[in-house]
Amino acid sequence: MRKLKKPFAIFIFLLLLLVPVNAFADEFTVESGQSIQSAVEGAKNGDTIHVSPGVFKENVMITKEISIKGEEGAVIDGGGKGNVIMVTVSNVVLEGLTIQNSGTGQEDSGIYIKKAHYNVIKNNTLKNVQNGIYIANSNENKLHGNRIASNESHFSKRGNGIHMFKGGGHLLKENEISNVQDGIYFDFTKGIKVQRNHIRDSRYGMHFMFSEGILAERNHVEKNVTGLMVMDSVSIDFIENKVTDHFHFRGYGILIYETEDVLLEGNEILRNSTGLSLEYGINTLINKNQIAANQVGLEFMGKNENNTFSENNFIGNVVQSKISGEDMRLDDGVKGNYWDDYSSFDLSGDGVGEEAYKAGSLYDRLLRKQPYWQFFFESPSIKLWTKAEALFPSFGSADVYDARPLVEPVTMLQETEQYSKDRMIPGIIGILFILFSIFVIVKGRKLR
Repeated sequence: MRKLKKPFAIFIFLLLLLVPVNAFADEFTVESGQSIQSAVEGAKNGDTIHVSPGVFKENVMITKEISIKGEEGAVIDGGGKGNVIMVTVSNVVLEGLTIQNSGTGQEDSGIYIKKAHYNVIKNNTLKNVQNGIYIANSNENKLHGNRIASNESHFSKRGNGIHMFKGGGHLLKENEISNVQDGIYFDFTKGIKVQRNHIRDSRYGMHFMFSEGILAERNHVEKNVTGLMVMDSVSIDFIENKVTDHFHFRGYGILIYETEDVLLEGNEILRNSTGLSLEYGINTLINKNQIAANQVGLEFMGKNENNTFSENNFIGNVVQSKISGEDMRLDDGVKGNYWDDYSSFDLSGDGVGEEAYKAGSLYDRLLRKQPYWQFFFESPSIKLWTKAEALFPSFGSADVYDARPLVEPVTMLQETEQYSKDRMIPGIIGILFILFSIFVIVKGRKLR
């Protein structure tokens, strides 16, 4: 037998290198009554397993780089034991499955990912599970479009919707999470993006512990005990989120505790027991947020350092602010915030009031000890009292003030974006009309 010539052999070798690994992958289907685990064991890296409609009562362990895709009605039932699906390998895809009935242990989950990276968990429904998706010591997994709910017990007995322990780089996008303990729990994690998720009816919407470099953008967090609980973390950005309807008597829209370098920009913090609370916050930038219709708009507890407020709207809060004993300035030196109970004037026409706004009135402090004083909210007597306090600052305690208060509400980021879209439509119509007119004129000339 003749040997291949060396150049030709090299060519064949390079050609094989260019062929994708999954070009040799197989696709096969698991029918009702068969075993998904058996199919996994018989598969090789790159294969795709399609799961037909039916209830598959088993716990699945995935140790190969495969895809499992469920047709509508494909259910994996863990029978109340351990993890329903356990993933210990990278590059796995789980899509379109209904996953239910995990065990009730502390880390038992619908899907448990351990020391595994680059997995895609997409469009699955997880219900009656202790934790929805638990990711431990893993990096760069993508969770997209999943619907997660725990069990019917009190939230103290449930697990979390998505729990991440160590590792990072994950993307969590457009997941629906409800009736869990904490919607998304960040535990010693970093570099995570959380975008357009909807979290409701739980204890904390998002819970940050010892984490850093997190971006939470355009999420809707509503009707939990507390919306965003941020503790002992660094470099957390909240951009254009809606944090609404946290009216538990111990609840907060956003609570920031012993955390550094937080950005709050363009968020709507509406109808909460306390809208925004800072306790030992350091280097917090709070810009263009709508803080409205809360029982308490803004609260300071403990010592807060180097926090900057600018162009926020404080509107319709029963108590505008509660302050601690530390002095603080509530503007950036150029622009302050809009306070709907500010009563001075803008004589220069620059949009900034001539007198500083004094936060934390004596009336606000009285409400802590005598809540029934809310009955007199916005009454003429309280307005007179507030005016007298401005004339005699010794009535107050700490000097917390906005030296550059705005006399008109600020246009929020979302409103600016909508305005741009509304302007774009007439512009496009105008361009089309001009093009049509040119076409008619040119066509008319040719017909002469």
